[in-house]
Amino acid sequence: MFCAQTDIAPRPDAPPDQAPPSDALAEPATRETIHALRDAVRAVIEVRLGDPAEAAQAGAMAVPACVLWNQFLRFDPASPDWPDRDRFIVSSTRHRPLLDALMRLAGQTVAPDGVVGYGVHPAVEMAFGPSGQGLGAAIGMALAERQLAARFGRSIVNHRIWALSCGTELATGVAMEAASLAARMRLDRVTVLFEIASHEEDEAEDTLARYAATGWMVRKVAADDHDAVQAALSAAVRSRKPSVLACSITPRSAPPRPVASATGPMPDHSTLLWARAARRGASARRSWLRRLVKHRLRAEFERIAARRLPSFWREDWLRAWHTASLSAILPDPDTIQADTTLGYGRQGLDILRDLVPEMLCLSSRRGRERTEAMPADQALPDCGTLVHGLAALLNGIAVHGGMVPCGAITFVAIDRMRPALRFAAMMRQQVIYLLTDDGLALSEDGAGWLPVEQLASLRAMPNVLVFRPADRRETMECWELALRRADGPSLITLSPMATDANAPPDLRQRRPRDGSARGGYVMEEARGPRQVTLIATGSEMVIARQAQHLLVRDGISAALVSLPCWELFARQDAAYRAQVLGDAPRIGIEAASGFGWDRWLGPDGAFIGMEDFCEAAPSGELYRRLGITAERIHETAIRLVNETGRDFQSPSGQKADGHRARSVAGGTT
Repeated sequence: MFCAQTDIAPRPDAPPDQAPPSDALAEPATRETIHALRDAVRAVIEVRLGDPAEAAQAGAMAVPACVLWNQFLRFDPASPDWPDRDRFIVSSTRHRPLLDALMRLAGQTVAPDGVVGYGVHPAVEMAFGPSGQGLGAAIGMALAERQLAARFGRSIVNHRIWALSCGTELATGVAMEAASLAARMRLDRVTVLFEIASHEEDEAEDTLARYAATGWMVRKVAADDHDAVQAALSAAVRSRKPSVLACSITPRSAPPRPVASATGPMPDHSTLLWARAARRGASARRSWLRRLVKHRLRAEFERIAARRLPSFWREDWLRAWHTASLSAILPDPDTIQADTTLGYGRQGLDILRDLVPEMLCLSSRRGRERTEAMPADQALPDCGTLVHGLAALLNGIAVHGGMVPCGAITFVAIDRMRPALRFAAMMRQQVIYLLTDDGLALSEDGAGWLPVEQLASLRAMPNVLVFRPADRRETMECWELALRRADGPSLITLSPMATDANAPPDLRQRRPRDGSARGGYVMEEARGPRQVTLIATGSEMVIARQAQHLLVRDGISAALVSLPCWELFARQDAAYRAQVLGDAPRIGIEAASGFGWDRWLGPDGAFIGMEDFCEAAPSGELYRRLGITAERIHETAIRLVNETGRDFQSPSGQKADGHRARSVAGGTT
């Protein structure tokens, strides 16, 4: 049997209102109170579920939950969104009835029959999601708490994170990765409670051994033993490691007494049974408010608590962006070229870290190599290849509040982060992902690193904005859009491929100011009536512009359209989209799958990209093998113009194919 580790010491940084309780045996009156709370919780669950067997299973963790809520959890029912409250995470759906009962009895719901769910009530910290995501989010909250405490001090940031989970969830890969990161970062303010059924003993022992080997404090107690539960929770409060408390469940039969009808009135036990917890929480919040009033950073703390960006940040952002020297901030000019969206993305991250101090960036090992995501004096250990856990932590940082989470990873690694990304989109949380090595830049490492279907799959996910900037200006605009967006995750894909240094010098002045904000715009209009429209994203804009020059040489009026964000472009009115795309034949250019491009190209359009994996080769060679070249675009444009009957002049003044082409109206020219 696992027991508490020996690295337990009193916390000198805890204010008087959060002094840890003693781990001595509880007084009889306290034990009687816990038993009354347990009975009340189970009665509510029985009324709600109706089935005695389901109610017995749902109420199995009633004693640990009541000990936690009555003696340890710091919350004020009158202010469920108090910034310095303890966070209580229920990550498994099997504990939904228990959470509902606890909130009802503690007076955290106004209507007894109201729905308790994420986004409906502020005391519900997060939604139920894929297995393992809840534990990862709890660890992310502990990281956010520590970062905020380092900035504002323990006088106003001093809370803990408690998670109620299950053994099957703790054994998942994402939970193990997140647990490894918690131990590596020594996030000692997170405690996880989970139940062990009699048939899960062997699997639970294996899980506990893994957590103990990772660096967690592990204890195992009987779920109905109030004294053992209290002692274990007290040890977790004093421990300098993250803690996990395993509670063995003893099967119990349904109580013989009848329960009230599910449609009848529900008894209110909150005043009598939860008075102690409510008084403790209200007193703690009043003390905290007095300290906040006197705190020198009160205005700044209230700003981040309200999720507002700093005043005049945009003016400073534009000034710093246009005056910063890119070569001076690149960690390795030989690795990251200056004139790339990857280089510009790193520039934006460095600037925003100074202007928006609440930005917290986690990175994989490859992402850190590409972006140097944190300066040396604030460095967090990189997450290595634990991108499952990294993504789960980002969600917890976002849900906790007070921080803007950012993750720097390679593009292909997004496949391992997809469950967490989907969870963030579902909860509408602001998480920024920097996806490095967009396109074919990693092709020399093999086809496994070649992103083919990732862009299409990410664009298909609801409430996600996928930005693929083409140059310096678009990178700046996409950074700003991602930072302003507060109702969902944003992904900025960055490429180490050089942008077009031969673009017309006055092109920036001719672009619309809100082009990226509208998702798409005409980067360079045709010289005359449009005969073909070239639509590109990202680094393929260089190839599209080269093809445009070839077409202009042959007398074809070609427009160049950039679509840095499909989702924003789709939100524009039909008239604007028609104005940008035009009615001429369209050609889409992107080093990715063409799935979804038909919505922009129409029935007469063509797509030039890749639909299959390719063998390892230098990126320039791969573009040639896949046919993503200016010459192929040029040939495709000529074919489309001839097929649609668009007339154009060759440099010699003759018709392109020496014959009269059919006009759109059906006549001849």
